[in-house]
Amino acid sequence: MEYWMEDSVDELHSLINVKLNVVNVKLSRQIGQAVQSKANLRLPEWRIISLLSSAGSMSQADIRSNIGMDKGQISRTVKAMLQNELLRFEGQDSQARNVRLCLTEKGHDVHMQVDSMMEKHKAQVLSLLSPDEKQALYNCLVQIEKSVDNWRTQG
Repeated sequence: MEYWMEDSVDELHSLINVKLNVVNVKLSRQIGQAVQSKANLRLPEWRIISLLSSAGSMSQADIRSNIGMDKGQISRTVKAMLQNELLRFEGQDSQARNVRLCLTEKGHDVHMQVDSMMEKHKAQVLSLLSPDEKQALYNCLVQIEKSVDNWRTQG
């Protein structure tokens, strides 16, 4: 069912922004509740664990740019994760401005514990889409992200 007329492109753009926000809020809420019950993590902690699991190690600035959290939230989350022994500093100098963080063994264990649940959730969320639709959705989201990044740098 289509909710817009072809002659109402501005209305379509407005609906896209609203729909993206609604989907983001719903997914974040579901994932947040799931990781809280499975591993007693907050969503920002899970996002950092998931990112570092695939990236290996990153600076806080790199984490921030990949996840999109603000500087203060990243700093507080990383501090808590260091205290809970989910993260550690890579190398010897923990005072360096661009110090790199990586998962501890405990962090890797938590990732293993939660990741299979997240994969099942992702499969369920995307189950109504064909492989071509999944690829098209991904391609569209990549293009939207590029457009958002370009607008931010031009503004």
